[in-house]
Amino acid sequence: MAKKTTVAIAHSDADLGKPADYSREQLDLVKAMIRDIADRTMGGMGGIVRKGEKVLVKINTVIPVPANEGFTTDPRMLEALIELVQEQQPSRIQIGERCAMGGDTRTAMDVCGIAEVARRTGAELCPFDDVPFDMYKIDRPVSFNEFPVPRPVRDADVYIGMPKMKVHVHTVFTGAMKLQFGNLPDYDWMVRCHRDDIYQKIVNLTRAATPKWFVMDSLYACQGNGPFSAYRDDLIKDFNTICGGPDPVAVDTVCEALMDWDEPGTNVPSTVLGAAEGLGTNQMDEIEITGAPLDKVKRRFRRQTTVLQGPFPNVKVVMGSTCEAGCKAIVRMQLDQAKENGDLAKLKRPLYIFTGLQFEPIKPVDGDVIVVGDCAKPALERFPNAQYWGSCEEFPNCTPIWANIPERSISTYIRRLTEISQ
Repeated sequence: MAKKTTVAIAHSDADLGKPADYSREQLDLVKAMIRDIADRTMGGMGGIVRKGEKVLVKINTVIPVPANEGFTTDPRMLEALIELVQEQQPSRIQIGERCAMGGDTRTAMDVCGIAEVARRTGAELCPFDDVPFDMYKIDRPVSFNEFPVPRPVRDADVYIGMPKMKVHVHTVFTGAMKLQFGNLPDYDWMVRCHRDDIYQKIVNLTRAATPKWFVMDSLYACQGNGPFSAYRDDLIKDFNTICGGPDPVAVDTVCEALMDWDEPGTNVPSTVLGAAEGLGTNQMDEIEITGAPLDKVKRRFRRQTTVLQGPFPNVKVVMGSTCEAGCKAIVRMQLDQAKENGDLAKLKRPLYIFTGLQFEPIKPVDGDVIVVGDCAKPALERFPNAQYWGSCEEFPNCTPIWANIPERSISTYIRRLTEISQ
């Protein structure tokens, strides 16, 4: 079968330093890896960027944490890519992003080490909080068919994506396609369609961005319940393998192969849908893989899990019909955090969590109650003193992603319960 696209893999056994601590020599090694991927997939950086063009590099600073935490854009990767782009003499290089959970992106760029890379290279920080947006419409009967796109994304001559390679509790995986979530202006737009329709949203955002090339930020990678797992062994600090190419569906498919998942290209709903809608191919026999041998560098990554009933001490989840990518993922992330912090073991009373559409009459319980999501809101009639995370005036969407905001999170509330009971 004729190959439709090329994805290249680069690997190094050398000491490449850490995301926030690296030498010039280590940076040059990373730069050589990215150059190799550009050479193999685009005939060199000149096939991606031409003299005088405006370039936007889309990064991932989902939350403001230090770069060595490994969950946000690796400054080594970004600095090396910018230097390679600069060799093509573009007229402008912007670093674009909108961080999650309503945070300030400029602050996240500072904390994550991105602002320092911009200072060293002369690239321009472009927080999407502060730019105009234009509406993009998909004239078909699909969810999330009209949404804003940052003007710098559409105005750029070249849009380069640098996604962080992470297994993701909401979306199975976050890579080339999921990267475009950060092209939305605010918390409200990010939360819309954050249920099981999230995969259509990812595909639509990728279509609107018209990306030219991707290079996967995966020197450090994340398995298990990312995007910022509570379990420290979910962070893989020695993967030292990156991949890239022009086809976002194919790049994500090869990432599944690098994670040693069975039947690559079929595990992530947005990858399957992206292929069905013509954004690329998810068929391994249609992808030419070059560079480092896949079989020698792949490593088994743990899959995400949203299992709620059973693994958490002192917690009883009363679950109705619940969105996998919505409230189930939210509750799982928060219980993971509370378990890892040791707070669940300290609870003196059982904690009941109601989520999803309930079908049976609710009887009295012998502990504290949390209600999560609009589908479970009728439970408040039975438990009017319960803590509730769902739509409200400040956060009007049914899936309460705001339950992940640290100072207002479910895990923070659980910690307060342990303090009250002491």
